[in-house]
Amino acid sequence: MTRKNEEILRRRRTIVPALVSVLTALLLSGACSVSCAFAEEARVCQDDLTRFCKEVRPGGGRILACLKSHEAELDPACRDKFQALVKRLEEAKRTCADDIEKFCKGIEQGEGRIAGCLEKHAGDLSPACAEKLDWVKAKMGGK
Repeated sequence: MTRKNEEILRRRRTIVPALVSVLTALLLSGACSVSCAFAEEARVCQDDLTRFCKEVRPGGGRILACLKSHEAELDPACRDKFQALVKRLEEAKRTCADDIEKFCKGIEQGEGRIAGCLEKHAGDLSPACAEKLDWVKAKMGGK
């Protein structure tokens, strides 16, 4: 494996859990499940969700983590949707990195703490970060 590939894998291992945390907190704050927040993804992935994640209790990012753990086994259409979603979330994380550093420095990741922090500072966020968060909220059906 090349050094560049190792760096990409290392970044993915740190970014994806953080994104799942942010997404989960936004889902939880809107009283909406993964299936209603991401209806299109859930529809495309319904068979895989049933096959791999039926015993997984929703919340806390567990459904997304389950899909991630079975990513290689997912139906191609589901995998494409899942990877596109992860890509958009990675983009949101990069876009909001300065805002997270500015407003949420010292806040431990997990259980929605970073997302809650960003929500508290919604009016102060950079326009680009606010736009990315609006995308997530729109996926939640406007919540």
